[in-house]
Amino acid sequence: MKKILILLTIASFLFGSCSNRSHKSSGGSQADSAAVFVSILPLKYFAKQIIGDRFPVEVMVPPGASPATYEPTPRQIQKLSNAAAYFAVGHLGFENAWLNRIRQANPNMELFYTDTGITLIKGDTIQHGDHDHHEGVDPHIWTSPKQAKQIAINIFEGMVAIDPGNREYYYQNLQKLFDEIARVDHEVGMKLSLLKGKRFLIFHPSLGYLARDYGLIQESIEFEGKSPSPKHMEEIVKKARKQHIKLILIQKQFDKADAETIAREIHADVVQIDPLDEDWPKETLSIAAKLFDSLW
Repeated sequence: MKKILILLTIASFLFGSCSNRSHKSSGGSQADSAAVFVSILPLKYFAKQIIGDRFPVEVMVPPGASPATYEPTPRQIQKLSNAAAYFAVGHLGFENAWLNRIRQANPNMELFYTDTGITLIKGDTIQHGDHDHHEGVDPHIWTSPKQAKQIAINIFEGMVAIDPGNREYYYQNLQKLFDEIARVDHEVGMKLSLLKGKRFLIFHPSLGYLARDYGLIQESIEFEGKSPSPKHMEEIVKKARKQHIKLILIQKQFDKADAETIAREIHADVVQIDPLDEDWPKETLSIAAKLFDSLW
């Protein structure tokens, strides 16, 4: 029923989409204009740093919801009918399922992918929830400070494309964001450089880019995007004992029961993280600190 209502909402705005005004400007504030949309809260952080007060920034996947399975509300579709631009992560389950339909709500809306130019982690069995990532691609690019600079560049270039009159404003904000990303990268690197080759368990494999870029090894509890079966739990415990894994990370959106069961068997710590937090610098540094405190 919800999907039917959403599709009817999309259809109702298709008739008016051809009359949407251009969002390009020659400078000044866009406070009275359409919003810029992003898929998830961490992207909102990057977008806000660059966009400032020129456009409001709206998030599709709200706090506590899963980017793998989220379905937009009719109200969101209505707002999208007048959006200036949409910045997607690329390869999120939600995006794979909904971006084409979202674009139908506003064919004039510019769509940009923030994973452009990033060397993506690919595999045949990367699955989350009931959605496979497109072509087996890990979408969690924002979890590594070393990829954050390219995300920022992609947002900057997108904003210049839709609003060239404010290029200098966006550029100055981009440079400030580069400084903050460099600070986070330095602090993360100082801690994780001492942990190279260390392994950690994580319920939902969202730290693949962080692990790859800083020399750690991520092991997932999820099996084919689902909670592990008893047999798979036994295999995880056996492997974790052999590899002397003493840390299990779990995102705040997931039930801790399986992680705690494994932790009791291998005498490991269970530590909660939130990679979907909007405060990207704070959460990224927190994750690095938790890895360091448990693995060092």
